[in-house]
Amino acid sequence: MDNYEDFDEVFAFDPLFAYSEQTINKILQCRTRSMEHELFIDRLLTTLGLDKRQCGDARSLYPPRSNQDLRDLHQQIIESPSPDHHQQSVLYYILKDIVPTKDVHHPASAFAEAVFLPERYRIFMDGIYHLDRAQFAKALDYLTEPVLIPTFPEEIMYTLCTHPEQRDEQLPLVYYYTVSPALTSPKVVAAFFAVLAKASVAEAFFWARKQGEPSHRSLFEQLINDVLDAPEGDDRARKSVELIHLPFSGREEAWFDAYLGQGRGKNLPGAEDTLSVRRTMTSRSGAVADSDKDFGAKSSDGMDWSSLGASVEGGSMMAR
Repeated sequence: MDNYEDFDEVFAFDPLFAYSEQTINKILQCRTRSMEHELFIDRLLTTLGLDKRQCGDARSLYPPRSNQDLRDLHQQIIESPSPDHHQQSVLYYILKDIVPTKDVHHPASAFAEAVFLPERYRIFMDGIYHLDRAQFAKALDYLTEPVLIPTFPEEIMYTLCTHPEQRDEQLPLVYYYTVSPALTSPKVVAAFFAVLAKASVAEAFFWARKQGEPSHRSLFEQLINDVLDAPEGDDRARKSVELIHLPFSGREEAWFDAYLGQGRGKNLPGAEDTLSVRRTMTSRSGAVADSDKDFGAKSSDGMDWSSLGASVEGGSMMAR
């Protein structure tokens, strides 16, 4: 392609092309269901600076409602101060909306090849395109590629954890352990931690320790809440037993007592019995360390935890 800044050359397959009403409605529905009613393409348009031309909101640009709107969007993209590859990436995303006729090379692929769009840009755009359309597993096929530098990692994680159509609890874990995104936003940390706690109480417990203060305590309390406030059943029973078997430090033991004894967790189902069983297990005789130096401890003075666990499962705390 000689000139991607020429609309008629980019859309040479149909210079009069316009989005169908059905396509427009599907995109708008996807935006309505997305985090904060914002698609990832909206974020990219904002990154290109197009929001400054639209009263601070790039969402009015996409999807374009007519051929003229599409031409205006193309013009604003190529006039943005962003690098060529960024402009081309957004145009590639837009071209993915085209449904080609049978046996014709897809316009998006043809465009990427014509402008020599680097592979990592193409992979990332494929990923967020599927993410915007709530095709989460397919999106992660692209977004977990090693060649990518994490972009919008917290927004991606929050989407995977909270989107109403994303019901596979393994996908946020796959993204986290594959990409290792830095999570700093409190709401993203809380959303990911809730997913992690459902998967493994112990893993969530040790992950919370790595977050530092004051996040450590709030996540520790969130873990207690998530376990005891879960729907009644075998899963809650199993996780409650796992919770009271965790190797608390002295500080965590104090938090546990305060949260279930006098704090916000005292009215949780089984709170009193959970606290009582934990106290029985530790015997309040030094079984729990009085400092943070025993964070890695795995047992409590040789107590028979398996038999204690069995007694808890048969006790009253799970009947509530």
